[in-house]
Amino acid sequence: MPNLLINDLREIAKGFSEDPDDWPHIPCPTCKRGALLPVPDSFEAEESVTSKAMHVHEVWEPEWIRGDFHCVLACRKETCDRVRVVGELTVDYAGLQDVQYEQNLMPTMFFPALPLLESRELCASEVGERVDAAAKILWLDPNAAANRIRSAVEALMDAQGVISTKPNRTGKAVNLSLDNRIATFKAEQPQHADAADLLLAVKWIGNVGSHEDVLRVRDVLEGVEFLDQALFLIYDTNPDEMKKRASEVTARRGRPGTFSIKVPF
Repeated sequence: MPNLLINDLREIAKGFSEDPDDWPHIPCPTCKRGALLPVPDSFEAEESVTSKAMHVHEVWEPEWIRGDFHCVLACRKETCDRVRVVGELTVDYAGLQDVQYEQNLMPTMFFPALPLLESRELCASEVGERVDAAAKILWLDPNAAANRIRSAVEALMDAQGVISTKPNRTGKAVNLSLDNRIATFKAEQPQHADAADLLLAVKWIGNVGSHEDVLRVRDVLEGVEFLDQALFLIYDTNPDEMKKRASEVTARRGRPGTFSIKVPF
């Protein structure tokens, strides 16, 4: 099942324009489906003091400008919580006839954090909590967020009853690597082989986040998408239920299962 949240977050990861009216769809962390919109007059952007001090430099260009912004966001549903977004402000050369330079706004934190999983209500609580922990730091530190997504896979293996230790030759219990646990899960539950393959990819992204400082938000979102699909494959019973219902409708040749009035066929 496609993760619509990830599609929204990928657009957010490209940054915001200086006009809040042109911001992409920002999913509400309370209701998950509503769009967060800037609260009128709450948007503020300001160049930093150190950036202003650079204006006197003889080769100064507008691209040197650095600053920050913040804004309050509200869902269309009045019962949803408001969200604060803060981020960095930069200026790039636009090269247009009427606009030479344009501001770019890159969010670094949303509070409360934006949702990541479509399947949040399906999975074990510990899995969801570790993904929630990743969501809190995703925009500020993608590498650390990737590591937390990896830990969610560990929690998923725990929830699926996959062993985490094994005695060595001397009988001492040693921890199994996540690779081994995923391989064990795949062998013990072959019906979830596709999910296991997705989880292995998540593990590799998490490994990079742990040992290298090269991941971007979009890289972590790819891992989240793999994890979310794996969770659907493991926990979502809707496809089986739908197949059962379709078989029942076919057996009845489309006629309603129950009805209170005489149907003329």
